[in-house]
Amino acid sequence: MMAENKLLGEILIEMGLASRELVVDCLNKQTEIHSRGLGQIPIGKLLVNTGYISTAQLKKALAKQMKNRLPS
Repeated sequence: MMAENKLLGEILIEMGLASRELVVDCLNKQTEIHSRGLGQIPIGKLLVNTGYISTAQLKKALAKQMKNRLPS
């Protein structure tokens, strides 16, 4: 199987750590925060800060994302 560049939200869904609805909700919150001029908050940090996933789960998902990343 060929590696592909997946977004963190997709990986969290595949790993069973988040539902599609949760990811969409967090993406909407991320957009709202940015539109208020409060900066960019990565979705992983937002999920950890809201208690939806643990730091360890985020690290596993990020490691999987990096492992599967296509070279640019």
